[in-house]
Amino acid sequence: MPTKEFQDTVQHFSSFLLDKGRKPSTIKRYAYDIEDFGQWLQESKKLPLQNIWTTLNTEDYEEYFNDLKMQRNYSDKTLHRVYIVLSRLYKCLDLPNPIEDMNFVIQPNRALRDEDFISKAEEKRLKYILTSLEGLTEKQISVRPVLMDRNIAVVHLLINNGLSLQELVGLQMKHVHFENNTISVPGIVGIERTIVLSEDDKKRLYNYNKSIPEPVRPRYHSDDPLFVAFDFTRKTYHWSYDNDAPKALTEIAVQKMIRLEVERANLRKGISAQHLRNTFILRLIENEVLEGEIIKQVGFKSKLSLKRYYDYIV
Repeated sequence: MPTKEFQDTVQHFSSFLLDKGRKPSTIKRYAYDIEDFGQWLQESKKLPLQNIWTTLNTEDYEEYFNDLKMQRNYSDKTLHRVYIVLSRLYKCLDLPNPIEDMNFVIQPNRALRDEDFISKAEEKRLKYILTSLEGLTEKQISVRPVLMDRNIAVVHLLINNGLSLQELVGLQMKHVHFENNTISVPGIVGIERTIVLSEDDKKRLYNYNKSIPEPVRPRYHSDDPLFVAFDFTRKTYHWSYDNDAPKALTEIAVQKMIRLEVERANLRKGISAQHLRNTFILRLIENEVLEGEIIKQVGFKSKLSLKRYYDYIV
């Protein structure tokens, strides 16, 4: 058995994870990874008698990971998980991390941080402000009835359904199926998939479409865009003469809308469409949705895209 110091560390790490709201099943798995490392240290006669975590060096970890890969045939995914768990242990202990200097393991992309997501309180405030006239000028209030359903629908598609910004602005009327509350998301940047709308969101999209004057209204089952660019000065919808169709709302316009609503809600600067999608993905993981199902729901092309989110959860 590993030393008492090692066992105490495992217990401390488990309490640390529990305090961060990790699920018991997750804590059990991470504790197993740490205990397995301790068993390897003992069998390899590398377990320090004291000051374990300051005594172990980068070479020790390189040897361990090499053993996991060559002797146990661990997959890259499993190696990456063990890498993250051990790295998080050093963070918990507030010690320099020798694992970061390894040449053996491919380093993940920039780690996601708390500020890459929005909290439930921020989400609640943002959704409230979308339905409110709070902080609007008289000019803005005059066009609010035209834009309220659109803005709510946009934000909901991002945070409730996990669309990317590119997917959102690429939606066309032929992708929307009001009869069964679904949208077929085209494979613009990810995998084609179908999302289910809530009854309220379906009604918002329907009312938004009907609020657009018929001559410039996107037509059902057509290539016309779902969301149409709006001219605030003239209070009219833009028309694309090149396509002889309503002009699609742009990514820049959506980001500006979100920025203004975030500002009006007195939330922190920088919240964007990506923050909303990140939050959707994170909540799927927290609710223990299976990895394969998450990939389907968000349109990822491979499991690699999920790595950063699982790393954050650890």
